[in-house]
Amino acid sequence: MKARILSITALALLLSSAAAAQTKITGAQLCQQPDTVGTTDPGDKPGHTMQLVKDACTWTTPLEMAGAKSKDGTSFSFSDVTATHLTNSGTYVAEMDNGDKFYVSFHESAAMKDGKPVNSKGTWTFTGGTGKLKGLTGKGTHSVTVNADGTSTVTVDGDYSVAAAPKKTMSKNPS
Repeated sequence: MKARILSITALALLLSSAAAAQTKITGAQLCQQPDTVGTTDPGDKPGHTMQLVKDACTWTTPLEMAGAKSKDGTSFSFSDVTATHLTNSGTYVAEMDNGDKFYVSFHESAAMKDGKPVNSKGTWTFTGGTGKLKGLTGKGTHSVTVNADGTSTVTVDGDYSVAAAPKKTMSKNPS
């Protein structure tokens, strides 16, 4: 029984230390007018289209992670659009000012008005990174404000953690 209590206590301490390792982040980016790579009409109802969309963005308020700041990025998303509603699911790849990259999976939805999306909200999850961001995890929310000129402003809030680098051990030299 004591071993079980000790195991539960150790697990609780481990989980609380992992939760403490999460770091809050917030940022904003300006995205150019989206580039529709392809569109198709599924033929089920008038005004329903499916699109592959590419967006190029620059961080105006960078995310700061592992001593670096986000610089720019590109998203590729699949959009399901009707006369009244839009949903997006996609992948975002960003570059940091030190050359490292991070990867994000995102989902969002928006109302449509006059054939254009109205501000949207969504969720995102880090799916990995390179360099100092290798082992990156975290998640959050975002909102998209569509500007009059067709660009959009994206605000991001969430948290992240980066796996600690494995400790190097000294190996004995077999002589």
